[in-house]
Amino acid sequence: MINTILGLGNPGKQYQRNRHNFGQMLIERIVERLNLTLKPGRNRSAFTYAETNVADRTVYFCKNTTYMNESGLSAWQILMKLNHEAADLLVVYDDIDLPLGRIRLREKGSAGGHRGLRSVIEALATSEFPRLRLGIGPQDEGVPSEDFVLTDFRPMEKKLVMAVLDASYDCVMTIIEKGIRPAMEQFNRRDPGEIDIMTATQKPIILT
Repeated sequence: MINTILGLGNPGKQYQRNRHNFGQMLIERIVERLNLTLKPGRNRSAFTYAETNVADRTVYFCKNTTYMNESGLSAWQILMKLNHEAADLLVVYDDIDLPLGRIRLREKGSAGGHRGLRSVIEALATSEFPRLRLGIGPQDEGVPSEDFVLTDFRPMEKKLVMAVLDASYDCVMTIIEKGIRPAMEQFNRRDPGEIDIMTATQKPIILT
């Protein structure tokens, strides 16, 4: 049963709207739509979080405050603080191998080259936790992946980015309320571009 959602990214304003921070952007979107406030963990915790009741239980929405390649520290601290298991945690992160407009939900799996997810797997000593991948591709020709992920979304992409965030919000709420399998059946079937920018929620996140 998913009780905690962790969105991965890098700290600092210079990274705030990078493609690599798509996971954290989703947490911000969820917090905005639920009218919550992110607050820091205690005692030098490596995460911020907001909590609320969903489906008759307390659910936590978290962002790491470490750099991406040290995300595992945040994940480990969150589970220790809440006394949760790895299977209770949904990790949300960007995926360069998926095109922008596609999201993919999995129950478990490898890091697939993503350093933040690899750090989480190493810190928790397991890959047996669900993850939601948000596409940021295709990668620009001739641009190394480590540089491309640190670029901001282009102005022409912003409406689609907002639509992805709203579709992902719906996905997360479905996971919490109904479980992973129903959410996979509903959201993994979509093809690239099938997220309709015209049906994005009227109250958009502001991308600057």
